Amino acid sequence: MHPLLTTIEHMAVAVGATHARVVGTAELLPYDHVIASCAANACGRYNRCWTCPPQTGTLEEMTQTFHAFPDGGVIIQNISTLEDSWDFEGMEAAAHQHNQMIRDITRRIREQFATAELLPFGCGGCGFCEKCTCPDAPCRFPAEALTSVEGNGLDVKALLESVGLHYINGVNTVSYVGLILAR
Repeated sequence: MHPLLTTIEHMAVAVGATHARVVGTAELLPYDHVIASCAANACGRYNRCWTCPPQTGTLEEMTQTFHAFPDGGVIIQNISTLEDSWDFEGMEAAAHQHNQMIRDITRRIREQFATAELLPFGCGGCGFCEKCTCPDAPCRFPAEALTSVEGNGLDVKALLESVGLHYINGVNTVSYVGLILAR
């Protein structure tokens, strides 16, 4: 295992992640059915966000991206408590907090390890800008952009189970998952 992965794992927990686990490249398998869920466009970001499908590429391109990081990465999970199962504001706030944590960890690792190559993934669409420029103009903040775990075809439930974590974590909770690949 690459020592950088251990550093990311420890840093994630130190800054408040509920769980952080190293995951091997072999577990990073993109699936058509996950991309098909994105194409159904329930979130409204399909073809409207630079970090969501179809801009994330084909399954073959996604697989190549994952394999470019032979040691894998670190899954970062945050579990937040909600007022009730209809607490959409709480869900949005937790997703924003989660993605900001991924950005902060990535920034800190880049500052400490200037030669490290990192590829961060967040939950859902990027969400950095109020309105994405896609498809009319290039991304305004590529250093802050977070591609989506699901938008790269990864089955989050299966990915969590591969490292001994749970997708569902109790009544009135929401779980968000990110990933940072490193080499």
